[in-house]
Amino acid sequence: MSKSSPSSDLQETAGFFGGLIKQARLAWRLLNDSRVPGWVKLVPVAGLLYLISPIDLIPDLMLPGLGEVDDIVLLLLALKMFVDLSPPGIVREHLEDLFGVAKGARPDQGPSSGPTIDASYRILDEVPNEASTEDAR
Repeated sequence: MSKSSPSSDLQETAGFFGGLIKQARLAWRLLNDSRVPGWVKLVPVAGLLYLISPIDLIPDLMLPGLGEVDDIVLLLLALKMFVDLSPPGIVREHLEDLFGVAKGARPDQGPSSGPTIDASYRILDEVPNEASTEDAR
């Protein structure tokens, strides 16, 4: 079992918190967008209400430390669910405005790479190769 260097741990932690900040900015923009349905906007509101409510799935006093973790996890799940339920075109538009990259786009994909066609196909007529028919004889 090898240990990673302290600088890589720091970079991973900074990357994690940077990702949280980006998701929070995206969620804020989606909340303020009138094109996102109202019922979808209830998801993060419900997460915040759970966070401030005295009712907990895991009581904070009975299991110190673990009780606070469930609050944070539920809030993060609510934000993820909110972004996932928002219309994909609107999410993509906000991601491009915020970060200049579309969600799911690969950074190595440049203007020289052509469009990708993702489709199913079937072979209608299979013509045997002449070399393979001669070998069979």
